[in-house]
Amino acid sequence: MKKSLFLLSTLFFFTSYAQKYNFKNYTVEDGLAQSQVNDINQDAKGYLWIGTESGLSKFNGLNFVSYSMDNGLPDNKIEKIYFDDENTLWVGTPKGLARLEGTKFIPYYFDTPRRVNDIVEFQNKMFVATNDGLLKLENENFTLINPYLDEPLYVRALVNLNDEELICGTKTGLFTYQTEYKMFIDSTYLKYNISDLTLVDDFLFISTYGDGLLRYCISNQELFKYELKLSRIRSIYADENVILCSTINGAIEIVGEDVSYYNQGNGLINENLVCVFKDREDNYWMGTDANGLLKFLGKSIISYSTKDGMSSNIVMSINQLADSSFIFGTYKEGITFLNSSNEMTYLKEQNGLKDNTVWASISDSADLRWVGSTGGVNLISNGKIVNNQIADQIKSKIKTIEKIDDKYFFAGSEGIYAMSGSEVLYLEHTAELNINDLTSNGTDLIVASRTGLYVLSDATNYAISNQMAVPEPAVNAVCTDIGQNIWVGTENGLFVLLKDGTIVPFELERDNFKSKTILGIIQSKTGDMWVSTLSGVYQISKKEGGSFNLNHYATEEGLVNLESNLNALYEDHDYNIWLGTANGLAKINPSLNNILFDFKAPELHFTGIRLFMEEFDYNRFQVEYEAGSSIPNVISLPYDQNHLTFDFIGINLKNPESVLYEYRLTGASENWSPLSNATYATYSDIAPGDYTFEVRATNKSALWSETIGIQINIRSPFWETWWFISLMIMIGSLILIGLFQARIRTIKQKQENEKLSFKNRLLFLEQQSLNASMNRHFIFNSLNSIQYFINSSDKRSANKYLSSFAKLIRKNLDSSTNDNFVVTLQEEIERISLYLTLEKMRFQEKFEYEINVSSELDTESIEIPSMILQPFVENSIIHGVLGLERVGHIEIKIYEELDNVIFEVIDDGLGIDNTLNNKKERPAGDHESKGMEITSRRIELLRKITGENLMIIGPFQINNEQGECLGTKVIIKMGIIPEQ
Repeated sequence: MKKSLFLLSTLFFFTSYAQKYNFKNYTVEDGLAQSQVNDINQDAKGYLWIGTESGLSKFNGLNFVSYSMDNGLPDNKIEKIYFDDENTLWVGTPKGLARLEGTKFIPYYFDTPRRVNDIVEFQNKMFVATNDGLLKLENENFTLINPYLDEPLYVRALVNLNDEELICGTKTGLFTYQTEYKMFIDSTYLKYNISDLTLVDDFLFISTYGDGLLRYCISNQELFKYELKLSRIRSIYADENVILCSTINGAIEIVGEDVSYYNQGNGLINENLVCVFKDREDNYWMGTDANGLLKFLGKSIISYSTKDGMSSNIVMSINQLADSSFIFGTYKEGITFLNSSNEMTYLKEQNGLKDNTVWASISDSADLRWVGSTGGVNLISNGKIVNNQIADQIKSKIKTIEKIDDKYFFAGSEGIYAMSGSEVLYLEHTAELNINDLTSNGTDLIVASRTGLYVLSDATNYAISNQMAVPEPAVNAVCTDIGQNIWVGTENGLFVLLKDGTIVPFELERDNFKSKTILGIIQSKTGDMWVSTLSGVYQISKKEGGSFNLNHYATEEGLVNLESNLNALYEDHDYNIWLGTANGLAKINPSLNNILFDFKAPELHFTGIRLFMEEFDYNRFQVEYEAGSSIPNVISLPYDQNHLTFDFIGINLKNPESVLYEYRLTGASENWSPLSNATYATYSDIAPGDYTFEVRATNKSALWSETIGIQINIRSPFWETWWFISLMIMIGSLILIGLFQARIRTIKQKQENEKLSFKNRLLFLEQQSLNASMNRHFIFNSLNSIQYFINSSDKRSANKYLSSFAKLIRKNLDSSTNDNFVVTLQEEIERISLYLTLEKMRFQEKFEYEINVSSELDTESIEIPSMILQPFVENSIIHGVLGLERVGHIEIKIYEELDNVIFEVIDDGLGIDNTLNNKKERPAGDHESKGMEITSRRIELLRKITGENLMIIGPFQINNEQGECLGTKVIIKMGIIPEQ
């Protein structure tokens, strides 16, 4: 019994330690079709295809899409995945092959169920390796090629050698198949139980069951056998850089002469591996027999947990001694020691530790270790508690320890203890600070507390000399870099306090609030700053020019958990960074960053177009496709089909969650959208027009994909099309022309009617004018004058008067027969001259007259309205000169001015004012004349009919400078009156 207890105690205190690599496991819960993976391959777009025992899965790094018999597969059991020279996917099942066409599989059935071990294209035909021999697919039918009728040839692997020979790996050796002979050629030199074949340049890699891995040089026929611990290999992947093998005992990696094994001992979840694959981003993928798909996260980060011997998964402090041994303080599980012999021992409360939650540790030159826990401070040497009076004086919770010269400072929730030599001084003024971290600038102590950032000066015996102003008061971590800048980690961001006092915020991730909670800061020996957060750990490296390079270590890089612990960040002697997380301890090797962060630009492509958020048949509309694509690159839609969603994906299998996108719809906006991780973009109510939807993607290393696009044409409604608008314009124009012409006809008819009315009125007025000039008073008076001359025996005067009267009567009658009473100017002058002669004789030479006609006027060609002057001349006689006691004078001027004929009738009679005031007597034979009114109306009608500028000015009285009346004047302006 005592012997058994001794053995248990030894196991507890002395445990062999093992480091573990990290693998990401994808299972049915993540969307994988089934947990037994038979094959893995990758297409030209970057998708990973996984064949399982119950379905086929396509993986973009974030999501799985699964296919089954419902999609056209002959069987749900997927045994092999192959891409031909045109990148067409072929899938092998026990019941036959299937070729992917669009989103459906075209099946080719076997005559009987067979196990599909491999598929290859050879001389434009598909060949299938089965347990029953070689099958050839031709004209949609399979032909079995097997010369061994008694014992079928068990073919497991195929390789196309330059399309001249088909190399077949079988259960009994290596064979070749040549089409012209249709037979197998035995190769006794390579008589192994072959499991898989891969050709890389001139080398054929051969995996076997029982004889390990072989490399055969085709050109010189040399065979090389690898010295491996495992000999039973299921499958291989090989390229110019690496060879990967799957076995029932894990995976083998061969890089040059270095061989690595991955098994449960160093982190592999399931050793029973069926297949291995390396994608174009250099990620390793492993298909297990029962645990789904594994992704190897690389060698940069190694994890440690309770499964590896740690006393707890929550490590709160890390420290290393000169002999390279480590001390790990944990939460509630004491201390785990890792010595230089890779052995683990433990220390807890039962061993004298003041508390099992250890927050901080530090070692001195004598290889003594001071550790701070919730219960106070312990001094440890050689893995044991050393009784120490100094340590016994510190009994409060200690979360951080800092050394300046020969002084130690222990700080925690109740302030700071300063230890120098054998003396301990409690700094009472720090009791309320609740301290999380300490750092030094060489002389002063800088304190990070829940209430702010403080400086304790050595010159004042470490009294608080200054409280530094930082944007966030709750400070978790602080570190002074080699440039004496202070890095401050708070609950809400990282800040840098420069030497000149300026505070600069340092942004780790823009929209990730978890990355703003800073829990630890250190500076490495290379000068890089390391910052731990609730979102992993960041490496900040300064580049030339003052900018920074940022590397983010998260779960995709191999961290077992994103949540870091307070101040659990440490750099060891070999420049490795240790990080305590909420689920284990991680060791980061920064020297492998060139591999870990060797990202390639995302492989971006469209996955679909949706109409009103629903999938639709593209071929319902006018579309164009690029070769090999099922998504149109040009689409034309009606005006009412204008709510579009574009789906896309940028495949980056190394870190799919880091891929961000920006997009735009040119034609609507030239601005790119803000970066986001959304893999779709929706545009509603797109106006008719031509557009191009463009999208591009970037990843963690800011590498951008090519911009891809889809041209979209939203057709206008028929009432907005050019032909409809043209037709409507034409019809509208015809209607307008019709209306215009109808209106013109109406106006013309109205004008004609008005003109006819005007002409009738003018004719009537002309008749009235004739009547006015030939009124009964004038005729009666003229006949009395003739009688008077006859009775007076003045035959000469009687004859002269009678002759003039007859001529006047004839001219008036002639004028009435002319169209519209229009006469030549000469005829009107003659007529008015006759009238004046008669009136002068009748009134016994009571006035003189003269008619002055400009020599520039062609009186024979100019036509004017007849009898236009007589009313004004009559007015001058009757109302002007007859009332004078002297002989009056009447002057008629006719001349041209600005293409108008001007008539002026001037008399030196009584004037208008005197005539109106002295209407007591009227001359004999006088009458009420309406000639001037009729003439004014005639001129008004002529102006409307002809459009000429005809007008009467006056009559008006002429006065001299003294205001005395000199007579009366009237002016008549008219153009040359055309014939109507």
